[in-house]
Amino acid sequence: MRTDATEVLDSAIPVLAKDRAASMQVIAKRAGISRATLVRLFPTRQHLVQAMAAKILDDCDRALSCAEADTMQQVLATLVAEYPPFAQLWNLVYVEPDVLGVPEASTRADAIFDRTVKLFKRGQSAGLLRNDMPATWLASTFCGLAETAWELTLEGNMGPRQAPDFITAILLHGAAA
Repeated sequence: MRTDATEVLDSAIPVLAKDRAASMQVIAKRAGISRATLVRLFPTRQHLVQAMAAKILDDCDRALSCAEADTMQQVLATLVAEYPPFAQLWNLVYVEPDVLGVPEASTRADAIFDRTVKLFKRGQSAGLLRNDMPATWLASTFCGLAETAWELTLEGNMGPRQAPDFITAILLHGAAA
Protein backbone atom coordinates (compact mmCIF):
# COMPACT_ATOMS: atom_id res chain seq x y z
CA MET A 1 0.00 0.00 0.00
CA ARG A 2 1.32 3.45 -0.93
CA THR A 3 1.92 5.75 1.99
CA ASP A 4 4.39 8.20 0.46
CA ALA A 5 2.66 11.57 -0.10
CA THR A 6 4.37 12.13 -3.46
CA GLU A 7 3.24 8.74 -4.79
CA VAL A 8 -0.29 9.41 -3.58
CA LEU A 9 -0.29 12.82 -5.29
CA ASP A 10 1.00 11.25 -8.52
CA SER A 11 -1.96 8.86 -8.41
CA ALA A 12 -4.50 11.45 -7.32
CA ILE A 13 -3.74 14.12 -9.93
CA PRO A 14 -5.12 12.13 -12.90
CA VAL A 15 -8.17 11.10 -10.86
CA LEU A 16 -9.13 14.67 -10.11
CA ALA A 17 -8.31 15.74 -13.68
CA LYS A 18 -10.83 13.24 -15.04
CA ASP A 19 -13.45 13.72 -12.29
CA ARG A 20 -13.40 17.10 -10.55
CA ALA A 21 -16.13 15.95 -8.18
CA ALA A 22 -14.23 12.83 -7.05
CA SER A 23 -14.63 12.22 -3.35
CA MET A 24 -11.77 11.43 -0.99
CA GLN A 25 -13.03 7.82 -1.01
CA VAL A 26 -12.86 7.61 -4.82
CA ILE A 27 -9.43 9.26 -4.93
CA ALA A 28 -8.10 6.89 -2.25
CA LYS A 29 -9.49 3.83 -4.05
CA ARG A 30 -7.98 4.83 -7.38
CA ALA A 31 -4.67 5.64 -5.66
CA GLY A 32 -4.66 2.14 -4.18
CA ILE A 33 -4.83 3.26 -0.55
CA SER A 34 -7.46 3.37 2.15
CA ARG A 35 -9.44 6.52 2.81
CA ALA A 36 -7.89 6.58 6.30
CA THR A 37 -4.39 6.69 4.82
CA LEU A 38 -5.39 9.47 2.44
CA VAL A 39 -6.93 11.49 5.30
CA ARG A 40 -3.83 10.92 7.43
CA LEU A 41 -1.70 12.43 4.64
CA PHE A 42 -4.21 15.10 3.60
CA PRO A 43 -6.89 15.81 6.24
CA THR A 44 -9.33 17.46 3.82
CA ARG A 45 -9.99 17.54 0.10
CA GLN A 46 -8.82 21.16 0.12
CA HIS A 47 -5.48 20.10 1.64
CA LEU A 48 -5.14 17.39 -1.00
CA VAL A 49 -5.94 19.73 -3.90
CA GLN A 50 -3.55 22.38 -2.60
CA ALA A 51 -0.78 19.76 -2.19
CA MET A 52 -1.47 18.59 -5.75
CA ALA A 53 -1.13 22.17 -6.99
CA ALA A 54 2.12 22.65 -5.08
CA LYS A 55 3.54 19.45 -6.60
CA ILE A 56 2.50 20.45 -10.12
CA LEU A 57 4.06 23.89 -9.66
CA ASP A 58 7.27 22.34 -8.27
CA ASP A 59 7.42 19.93 -11.23
CA CYS A 60 6.96 22.82 -13.69
CA ASP A 61 9.71 24.77 -11.90
CA ARG A 62 12.08 21.79 -12.19
CA ALA A 63 11.32 21.30 -15.89
CA LEU A 64 11.78 25.00 -16.62
CA SER A 65 15.06 25.11 -14.71
CA CYS A 66 16.37 22.24 -16.83
CA ALA A 67 15.13 23.85 -20.05
CA GLU A 68 16.58 27.25 -19.14
CA ALA A 69 20.00 25.63 -18.63
CA ASP A 70 19.87 23.86 -22.02
CA THR A 71 21.16 25.13 -25.32
CA MET A 72 18.37 26.64 -27.40
CA GLN A 73 18.28 23.58 -29.64
CA GLN A 74 17.48 21.43 -26.60
CA VAL A 75 14.95 23.72 -24.89
CA LEU A 76 11.91 22.49 -26.78
CA ALA A 77 12.99 18.86 -26.44
CA THR A 78 13.34 19.30 -22.68
CA LEU A 79 9.97 21.03 -22.32
CA VAL A 80 8.20 18.43 -24.45
CA ALA A 81 9.84 15.52 -22.61
CA GLU A 82 8.57 17.01 -19.33
CA TYR A 83 5.11 17.99 -20.63
CA PRO A 84 2.79 16.43 -17.97
CA PRO A 85 3.16 19.14 -15.29
CA PHE A 86 2.39 21.83 -17.88
CA ALA A 87 -0.76 19.90 -18.84
CA GLN A 88 -1.67 19.55 -15.18
CA LEU A 89 -1.02 23.24 -14.60
CA TRP A 90 -3.69 24.16 -17.12
CA ASN A 91 -5.98 21.28 -16.25
CA LEU A 92 -6.00 21.65 -12.46
CA VAL A 93 -4.18 24.67 -11.08
CA TYR A 94 -5.96 27.28 -13.20
CA VAL A 95 -9.47 25.87 -12.76
CA GLU A 96 -9.74 24.09 -9.41
CA PRO A 97 -11.60 26.28 -6.87
CA ASP A 98 -9.51 25.04 -3.92
CA VAL A 99 -6.41 26.31 -5.74
CA LEU A 100 -7.88 29.51 -7.14
CA GLY A 101 -8.40 30.81 -3.60
CA VAL A 102 -4.70 30.50 -2.79
CA PRO A 103 -2.91 33.64 -4.02
CA GLU A 104 0.54 32.02 -3.73
CA ALA A 105 -0.47 29.27 -6.17
CA SER A 106 -1.84 31.78 -8.68
CA THR A 107 1.30 33.90 -8.40
CA ARG A 108 3.54 30.87 -8.91
CA ALA A 109 1.45 29.67 -11.87
CA ASP A 110 1.69 33.09 -13.51
CA ALA A 111 5.47 33.16 -12.93
CA ILE A 112 5.81 29.70 -14.49
CA PHE A 113 3.85 30.78 -17.54
CA ASP A 114 5.99 33.94 -17.83
CA ARG A 115 9.15 31.79 -17.76
CA THR A 116 7.65 29.55 -20.44
CA VAL A 117 6.92 32.59 -22.62
CA LYS A 118 10.55 33.76 -22.17
CA LEU A 119 11.81 30.40 -23.39
CA PHE A 120 9.66 30.69 -26.51
CA LYS A 121 10.94 34.26 -27.05
CA ARG A 122 14.45 32.86 -26.77
CA GLY A 123 13.58 30.33 -29.47
CA GLN A 124 12.25 33.11 -31.68
CA SER A 125 15.40 35.21 -31.16
CA ALA A 126 17.54 32.21 -32.09
CA GLY A 127 15.56 31.75 -35.31
CA LEU A 128 14.25 28.33 -34.27
CA LEU A 129 10.62 29.39 -33.83
CA ARG A 130 8.43 31.63 -35.97
CA ASN A 131 8.53 35.34 -35.26
CA ASP A 132 5.15 36.10 -36.81
CA MET A 133 3.33 34.73 -33.76
CA PRO A 134 3.51 36.18 -30.27
CA ALA A 135 5.61 34.10 -27.86
CA THR A 136 2.61 34.12 -25.52
CA TRP A 137 0.57 32.36 -28.20
CA LEU A 138 3.32 29.79 -28.77
CA ALA A 139 3.62 29.11 -25.01
CA SER A 140 -0.17 28.83 -24.69
CA THR A 141 -0.25 26.46 -27.65
CA PHE A 142 2.43 24.29 -26.05
CA CYS A 143 0.44 24.12 -22.81
CA GLY A 144 -2.78 23.34 -24.69
CA LEU A 145 -1.10 20.59 -26.70
CA ALA A 146 0.43 19.22 -23.50
CA GLU A 147 -2.99 19.12 -21.83
CA THR A 148 -4.58 17.39 -24.82
CA ALA A 149 -1.77 14.82 -25.06
CA TRP A 150 -1.94 14.11 -21.31
CA GLU A 151 -5.72 13.64 -21.40
CA LEU A 152 -5.51 11.36 -24.46
CA THR A 153 -2.82 9.34 -22.70
CA LEU A 154 -4.95 9.02 -19.55
CA GLU A 155 -7.90 7.87 -21.65
CA GLY A 156 -5.76 5.30 -23.48
CA ASN A 157 -6.15 7.03 -26.86
CA MET A 158 -2.44 7.81 -27.14
CA GLY A 159 0.61 6.01 -25.87
CA PRO A 160 2.79 7.87 -23.37
CA ARG A 161 5.80 7.60 -25.67
CA GLN A 162 3.83 9.05 -28.60
CA ALA A 163 2.77 12.21 -26.80
CA PRO A 164 6.07 14.14 -26.92
CA ASP A 165 6.49 13.45 -30.64
CA PHE A 166 2.92 14.56 -31.37
CA ILE A 167 3.35 17.77 -29.34
CA THR A 168 6.58 18.59 -31.17
CA ALA A 169 5.15 17.80 -34.61
CA ILE A 170 2.04 19.94 -34.16
CA LEU A 171 3.91 22.78 -32.46
CA LEU A 172 6.61 22.99 -35.11
CA HIS A 173 4.74 21.90 -38.24
CA GLY A 174 1.01 22.37 -37.57
CA ALA A 175 -1.68 20.02 -38.73
CA ALA A 176 -1.22 20.54 -42.47
CA ALA A 177 -0.60 17.52 -44.64
